[in-house]
Amino acid sequence: MTGPGSADSAAIFREALKKHYPDIAPETADNVVKFYELVLVENSLQNLTRITEPEEFVALNVSDSMAILESGFLDYPVADLGSGFGVPGLLCAILSGVGPWVLVESEKGKAEFLNRCISSLGISTLVQVVHGRIENVISDIRPKTLVARALGPVDRIYGWVRNCSTWNNLVLLKGPKWAEEKTS
Repeated sequence: MTGPGSADSAAIFREALKKHYPDIAPETADNVVKFYELVLVENSLQNLTRITEPEEFVALNVSDSMAILESGFLDYPVADLGSGFGVPGLLCAILSGVGPWVLVESEKGKAEFLNRCISSLGISTLVQVVHGRIENVISDIRPKTLVARALGPVDRIYGWVRNCSTWNNLVLLKGPKWAEEKTS
């Protein structure tokens, strides 16, 4: 049987992960696979992501998280703004084993899913979830680095975080419309 959460999709995902990232420690790979399985199951209950195929999940989600970890821009604590289903923040914590990461999510169902993932993966010392709107919680978190992926235009994100003075690094993963944002 194949489909969300099936053994076949997990096995295919594990092979794709091993192919693209052969140096990931086995226990880390196990947690990344478990995270993928949790996402697939939850995605059938609430809309988390359109990226569910194993190879695509590795190529887009794992690679973005690895790029952030390898960027040299992270200073902890890191706040993942609009964390959604946990990419990049939760996945970065799994891959690196380093924190603290604070996942900021305004949607209650997604925040509850993130908390279940953290508990299931046993990484509560690395990650916490803050349910609320970024502009209302950012000053309480006191992050040194802010990370956001697929959250919105730069000027909107800056409007939410400009009144918090603790962050020095803003890492935004932007899509092809970045050039249009840059010139407006």
